[in-house]
This record gives sequence, C-alpha cells and structure tokens, in this order.
Amino acid sequence: MANFEAESGTTRDDLVQRVALMEEMIAEGRRSTIRFGWIFVLWGLIDLAPIGWQLVAPHSHWVKMWCWPIAIACGVAIQFIVMAILRRRSGVVCSSNMRGRSISAVWAMMGLTAMLYFAGAMISHKTWQISFIAAMLMFVGMAHGTSALILRWRAQGLVACVWWIGGIALFYLSDRYWLQIFVGEMCFGMIGFGLYAMWLERRNAAAEGQTNA
Repeated sequence: MANFEAESGTTRDDLVQRVALMEEMIAEGRRSTIRFGWIFVLWGLIDLAPIGWQLVAPHSHWVKMWCWPIAIACGVAIQFIVMAILRRRSGVVCSSNMRGRSISAVWAMMGLTAMLYFAGAMISHKTWQISFIAAMLMFVGMAHGTSALILRWRAQGLVACVWWIGGIALFYLSDRYWLQIFVGEMCFGMIGFGLYAMWLERRNAAAEGQTNA
C-alpha cells in the first residue's frame, strides 16, 4: 500500500502545491523579463548611437572622446524617466517574487559592473583594445545566461550563446571585424531579443483579453 506521508510530514498534495508554486514563480519571472523588453531595445540603440556618431564625424576628436559618455548618460536618463512613468501608471514595476527580484538583481549588477568597467577603461584610455570589447560582450552574455538558468528559458539561453560566441570570436578574427561583430550583437542579441520580448508581451496581453472576454 502506498503511503504518501513523508518523514517530514509532507504529503503528496503539499509537494504538488510546491511544484505548482515554483512553476508560477518561473512564469512570473519570465513575464517580468518580457515587460522590460523595451529596455533591451533602448540600450541596443544607445550602444549603436556612438558608432553612428563617429561614422558621421570620423575626424572629430571631441566626438571620439565624449560620444560614449553622452550616450550612456542619455540612456540612463531615458530609462529612469520611462520607469518612473510606468511606476506612476501601474504602481508596480518590479516583480514581487524571489525569482523576479533575482533577475532584477542580476541585470542591475551587470549594468553597474559594465559601467565601472567602461569608466575605468575610458579613463585609462584602454577602450581601443579588443579584449575590452570582448569582455563587455561576455558580461551581457553572463547576465542572459544567469537569467535563462533561473527562468528555465531556452530562448534567452540561446541569446546568451550569441553574446558569448561574439566575445570569443573577437580573439580569433582580424581586428577589422570588431565593428561588424559589435553591431551584429546589438542588432540581434539586444534589439532583436527586446523586440521578441515585446512581441511576447503583446501576445500574452491579447490572450488574457480573450480569456477575460
């Protein structure tokens, strides 16, 4: 005869409820990431803006020195303003469960690390090195990979691989290909993923609307 009462007093129903709760937390974590798809699009465009600015003014020393700090400052300001507007409209911006907070912490610390790394490299005039660009790509790939493991999201895991492949490729390809790799990563690994997340958000909203109707 089967006895579903465990030594700790946990019953089969308790285990089923815990599994269901974990699945709901994972789903909520994914929804939280999807809601912030616009941030990926924003920073993809922000990272491409200095490249375009330097192409327009290739001989300007001032542009070469200040295009990245100006772009990053604008990105931080835009993100802060948009999140403040969203918080005022909905009252809730970040997920309230542990997985959602974990994802937010991963991306917040990645962003802080990237900014400190960029500031140190810029002040010491090391931003021209291929290893600097490769490290930046690996940072983003690590954040995507950690988020994918927490949320068990294969699509984001594939995005992490795209970032890692780009970072490793920089060490083996000729130095003249760094711009193509960087632009490709921003278009597909950042903007592309953001647009995919925004599409999922719109699809989920439409499905919820049909269910409520």
